[in-house]
Amino acid sequence: MHQKPDGDAMGSTLGLYHFLNRRGHSCTVISPTNWASFLDWMPGCDQVLDYESQISKADEIIDAADWIFCLDFNVLSRTKKMEAKLMSSKAEKILIDHHREQQTAVFTFGNSDIEKS
Repeated sequence: MHQKPDGDAMGSTLGLYHFLNRRGHSCTVISPTNWASFLDWMPGCDQVLDYESQISKADEIIDAADWIFCLDFNVLSRTKKMEAKLMSSKAEKILIDHHREQQTAVFTFGNSDIEKS
């Protein structure tokens, strides 16, 4: 998700997290930064890693990832300090978004539907 995630960033990311976990996949959600406490009610929010405060742990997870789902942002710069780590990752990067002018060259697969919120 993007830095300082809002409701659609956190909600869509946690929704995919729960979907994949229920199908037997091992998943970790990493937020580039902290988030507003009013989002803490969302199931799974207590499992989200804050990249800025847990860089070493998050970097290990990114390095070991086979797939990285990128939700609710169109360019890696919106992940703040995570951008360089994401760029260097060998994992397949999948974009699921709704913003214009996505950075298509960095994503293996993806869709950005501007008609969806």
